[in-house]
Amino acid sequence: MEVIIKLKDKKDPVIYIGDRIDVLDFTMNGTKYKQIRCFKKGFSKSELIDEKLIVKITNKEEN
Repeated sequence: MEVIIKLKDKKDPVIYIGDRIDVLDFTMNGTKYKQIRCFKKGFSKSELIDEKLIVKITNKEEN
Protein backbone atom coordinates (compact mmCIF):
# COMPACT_ATOMS: atom_id res chain seq x y z
CA MET A 1 0.00 0.00 0.00
CA GLU A 2 1.21 3.51 -0.75
CA VAL A 3 -0.09 6.93 0.36
CA ILE A 4 1.12 10.10 -1.37
CA ILE A 5 0.64 13.44 0.41
CA LYS A 6 1.20 16.71 -1.45
CA LEU A 7 2.13 19.58 0.90
CA LYS A 8 1.97 23.34 0.38
CA ASP A 9 5.26 25.02 -0.58
CA LYS A 10 6.95 21.63 -1.18
CA LYS A 11 8.01 20.53 -4.64
CA ASP A 12 8.13 16.80 -3.90
CA PRO A 13 5.31 14.89 -2.18
CA VAL A 14 5.73 12.82 0.99
CA ILE A 15 5.33 9.10 0.23
CA TYR A 16 4.48 6.43 2.81
CA ILE A 17 4.85 2.74 1.90
CA GLY A 18 3.78 -0.15 4.12
CA ASP A 19 1.63 -3.23 4.60
CA ARG A 20 -1.17 -1.06 6.01
CA ILE A 21 -1.48 2.73 6.32
CA ASP A 22 -4.08 4.54 8.42
CA VAL A 23 -4.88 8.23 7.92
CA LEU A 24 -6.76 9.54 10.96
CA ASP A 25 -8.11 12.93 12.06
CA PHE A 26 -6.45 14.15 15.26
CA THR A 27 -6.98 17.35 17.28
CA MET A 28 -4.48 18.60 19.86
CA ASN A 29 -4.62 22.00 21.58
CA GLY A 30 -7.22 23.21 19.07
CA THR A 31 -5.05 22.40 16.03
CA LYS A 32 -6.29 19.81 13.53
CA TYR A 33 -3.80 17.24 12.26
CA LYS A 34 -3.81 14.16 10.09
CA GLN A 35 -2.15 11.25 11.86
CA ILE A 36 -0.39 8.91 9.43
CA ARG A 37 0.20 5.43 10.87
CA CYS A 38 2.36 3.19 8.69
CA PHE A 39 2.56 -0.53 9.53
CA LYS A 40 5.43 -2.52 8.02
CA LYS A 41 6.50 -6.07 8.96
CA GLY A 42 4.78 -5.94 12.36
CA PHE A 43 6.12 -2.51 13.37
CA SER A 44 4.38 0.84 13.17
CA LYS A 45 5.47 4.44 12.78
CA SER A 46 3.22 7.43 13.39
CA GLU A 47 3.53 11.02 12.19
CA LEU A 48 1.36 14.13 12.60
CA ILE A 49 0.89 16.62 9.74
CA ASP A 50 -0.98 19.91 10.19
CA GLU A 51 -4.15 19.84 8.05
CA LYS A 52 -3.45 23.39 6.83
CA LEU A 53 -0.30 22.16 5.05
CA ILE A 54 -1.99 19.31 3.14
CA VAL A 55 -3.07 19.98 -0.45
CA LYS A 56 -3.98 16.43 -1.55
CA ILE A 57 -3.88 12.85 -0.24
CA THR A 58 -3.74 10.00 -2.76
CA ASN A 59 -4.07 6.30 -1.92
CA LYS A 60 -2.51 3.68 -4.17
CA GLU A 61 -3.11 0.01 -3.31
CA GLU A 62 -0.93 -2.76 -4.69
CA ASN A 63 -2.69 -5.78 -6.18
